[in-house]
Amino acid sequence: MAEAPSGSGPDSSRHEGDDPGSAPSGGSASTTSVLVPFAGTGILTPAQVHPVVVGSNLGTTFTVVFAAFAGVGQDARIGLQAAFVHLIYNLFAIVAIYVIPLLRPVPLFCAETFARITSEHRWVLAVYLGTVFIALPALVIVLVGVL
Repeated sequence: MAEAPSGSGPDSSRHEGDDPGSAPSGGSASTTSVLVPFAGTGILTPAQVHPVVVGSNLGTTFTVVFAAFAGVGQDARIGLQAAFVHLIYNLFAIVAIYVIPLLRPVPLFCAETFARITSEHRWVLAVYLGTVFIALPALVIVLVGVL
């Protein structure tokens, strides 16, 4: 049987590291984007949504670790290391929050307080998003480049 020429066939658009299994679901983002509106409208409480979102996030970190094992070469080592750091960080946070009773209400308190503040002062949300998703990553990139 003759092989298909390179760049053709059903898998020709796939690249190394692609994960077709997570494409339909989008991982924890789809779970979060479905549940948050229910919490926002009051159909579900934040206390009901929180464990599901945390669990889906943890599941996504396991998926990333499994995907990182598929890589090869020096970049694959870095990817695997980053995936394990992400997994260990999430596991540590979950264990700390759910094992230490004093910490259990902290995430919900923070979320409800932040929601109340941002509903009264919309600019706080813009500052938060700009800081967390633009300024801090840019600072890390600069610092890594300098070090």
